[in-house]
Amino acid sequence: MDFFEYASVAAMFVNTLWVQLLVGAVSFAIVFVFQAIALYTIARREGYKNKWMAFIPFANTYYIGVCAQKNKFHNIDARTLGLITAVFEFLLFAFYILYYVACYLVIDYEIATETTTTVMGISRTFTEYSLEGVPENLAWAAWMYNYMYRYILRFVDLLFLLCQICLLMTFFQTYSCRRYVLFTVTSVLFPIQGILFFVVRNNKALNYKEFLRSEQARVYRMYQQQQQQNFNRNPYSRNPYNQNPYTDSPNNDSTEYGGSAPEDPFGDLGGSGCSGGNTDSRPDDGSPFDELNN
Repeated sequence: MDFFEYASVAAMFVNTLWVQLLVGAVSFAIVFVFQAIALYTIARREGYKNKWMAFIPFANTYYIGVCAQKNKFHNIDARTLGLITAVFEFLLFAFYILYYVACYLVIDYEIATETTTTVMGISRTFTEYSLEGVPENLAWAAWMYNYMYRYILRFVDLLFLLCQICLLMTFFQTYSCRRYVLFTVTSVLFPIQGILFFVVRNNKALNYKEFLRSEQARVYRMYQQQQQQNFNRNPYSRNPYNQNPYTDSPNNDSTEYGGSAPEDPFGDLGGSGCSGGNTDSRPDDGSPFDELNN
């Protein structure tokens, strides 16, 4: 949950527990307001009911799925995914509260032990914390101090993270189709998802599959237009004389090749042409070798 993420960041600079929690609460409240306004704006524009859930912690996580209901995550309805994520978020919050309460109760019995190790001439000092002298009535707090974070919180936090990634991916596919991966990764790495929600609040809700089909159709139309323009500009893609030299002819006579018969180049020498239609008009003087034969 973002509240404890802000508190963890504050713990890097301040050792006092109440200061860490105060910084986490203020930071969480600011981002939460941005997210609530964004969800309320989306719900009012899209006509979704129960818009008040956008301002209720844990319920607003479910309402993210309501606002993203035009898409699914691998056949999982967005509202169902939002409900599952909200349940894990509530469990994580409850476990963190128990953990912090347990740590506060046994803080007086905490002992720090320093251990120094040397590897390849480099010395490093590690500080380990343990409990000593814890009374029996605080045995449950000591158990949570030792095992809650290591075995329970990490496991629940992992489940919540997986559900959160799926939910955010579905939401940003609905309201930021082109940048949904970037916004999802940014929201997971940094606790600023409320601000990103506020950025995309005015975008129209879209079905991601329909968006992909429309994009494919748009790219295909651009490709067809480009091909047509290239065809019109290319002088070698068509006959520059706008006729087929093998079929078009000024004569109407046709041959087996689709045009008129060529003129006989030896027509002046007598005999018939290639088509047998042209003869010489001069009288036939006979062959010069006829006298020798006689």
